[in-house]
Amino acid sequence: MIRFEAPKLRAVLLAGALLGCGPALAQPAPIDLVFLHGTVITPSGAAQALAVSGGTIVASGTDAEIAAMAGPSARTVDLAGRTVMPGLYDMHVHTYFAGRDKLSCRFAQGADAKAIALAVKACAAKAKPGEWITGGSWVGAAFKPGEQNKRLLDAAAPNNPVMLNDESLHSVWVNSEVLRIAGISRTTKDTPGGVIDRDARGEPTGVLREVTARDIERFMPKATTEQQVQAIKVATDEMLSYGIVGFTDAAVRREMIEGLSAYARSGGLKQYARGCIVWGPNSGDSEGLIPQRQAWSAGRLQLDCVKMFLDGVPLEGRTAVMLSPYAHRGGPHDDQGPGEGRGLKLIPENTLFPAVAAFDRQGIQVKFHAAGDGAVREAVEAIAAARMANGDAGPHHEIGHNTFIDTADVPRGHELHFTWELSPYIWWPTPITSVDIAKAVGAERMKRLWPMRDVLESGANVVTGSDWPVVPSVNPWLAFETLVTWQVPGATGDPINEGQRITREQALAVFTRNGAAEMGRLDKGGTLEPGKLADLIVLDRNPLTVPVGQIHDTRVLATWIAGEQVYAAPAEGGR
Repeated sequence: MIRFEAPKLRAVLLAGALLGCGPALAQPAPIDLVFLHGTVITPSGAAQALAVSGGTIVASGTDAEIAAMAGPSARTVDLAGRTVMPGLYDMHVHTYFAGRDKLSCRFAQGADAKAIALAVKACAAKAKPGEWITGGSWVGAAFKPGEQNKRLLDAAAPNNPVMLNDESLHSVWVNSEVLRIAGISRTTKDTPGGVIDRDARGEPTGVLREVTARDIERFMPKATTEQQVQAIKVATDEMLSYGIVGFTDAAVRREMIEGLSAYARSGGLKQYARGCIVWGPNSGDSEGLIPQRQAWSAGRLQLDCVKMFLDGVPLEGRTAVMLSPYAHRGGPHDDQGPGEGRGLKLIPENTLFPAVAAFDRQGIQVKFHAAGDGAVREAVEAIAAARMANGDAGPHHEIGHNTFIDTADVPRGHELHFTWELSPYIWWPTPITSVDIAKAVGAERMKRLWPMRDVLESGANVVTGSDWPVVPSVNPWLAFETLVTWQVPGATGDPINEGQRITREQALAVFTRNGAAEMGRLDKGGTLEPGKLADLIVLDRNPLTVPVGQIHDTRVLATWIAGEQVYAAPAEGGR
């Protein structure tokens, strides 16, 4: 354990000044914040207390040692036996879309057709004629054959355009009015990278996928800057309540940039945030923001990342790119992947490789959406080509999701200096995993689902991302527990792919130290050590010692960023 008593601390600072290592200080900065009587998780083990000066951690140690350092005006936080640990990082969220969803037409994820129709009808009753009704998130596995059709939404909202996102944000379900506005009819052909689902007569059903789904948004009324800010505030406040001090917004688009930048510039955005600007066929002209990224960066928001979608998702639409054909075929786009029945490739290699090399040369991180093992292979090869062209000094690019990774590609994260980002919020047995993915890929490939332990043991940096609002909750404690158990929260039921279980200590590092490292701020955060900023959370339990099935119930009592308390739980009850 690293401990400094007050006299020793003054001697260290004075010696540094005399040796020319820093400015001469008559007195060290006063200790203005101390945490006492708890368990403080540090890299050297557990301490009882922590001292902070000007937002920076000065020391950890015993209650007596830290109390002796505090000045008369220092704020004292009595932990009363509670636990302090580093703040968490979520490396894959969609802040604007999450906030917008919370403010839109709501229904439970996995709701059946009847429940969705009732929800849309209720929303239409409150809307003006012609006003768009948006919401989510539907799950393909919840519908009977032929049930998911535009006619159901037509009946529920006869006077309004309706667009509902699916659980993955890769498909939408719209009514006839939206199809009319977008000019989509029986004679409309699929665009490259996009799919229009059709019935047996060739008539559009109302389900649109990938590029075609995102194209619909250009027909929607543009949200005002104030509306964007409201959505972003709702989302980031919720993340603070779960102890998330840093995040990557994984798909920054033109429709949200004004609000995101304005909120960061105002100081309202408390977390450290990285934004990845969407580039490619589904960017909606967002790639034009890349040359303007410095002007839009502000406060704690840094737009130094580009997002590339290489494929879709391995659900009922089977748009994720796989190395081998899907187990169940017959979809509308089985001939559009890199081989019959292998998914939907969104960016050809002759476009992808030069683009990645160019961004790498400029020092811009590339974050890939790659769900299928075929898309993962493509991302790995693109990074390898960039390293060949520019050397190894480029940024730590990041491959996101990695629902399936071929065993031959596992060691290449370490070899090519890139980061794996996996999605443990998704994998505990839910319809998206146990029904949709399993049905699409077959039992044998499910044994390779999200190989977390393998990539960790390969020596590469590994981080986690929720993909919220693809998942209904951004709660990281669900993911923390299921990283360890691979079971339903509560550590019950049969595990899935239990060979990929990791330890609690590994899960802690993934959520804290590894996330800080990926954001280029490991010298400032990710662990509780002297010289780092006081980015910390106070918990009602110790996730390293409580029964494993209770981790998911962890409650964050307070969140601090750079010594500022940015969240306090209600005195009683939940958040």
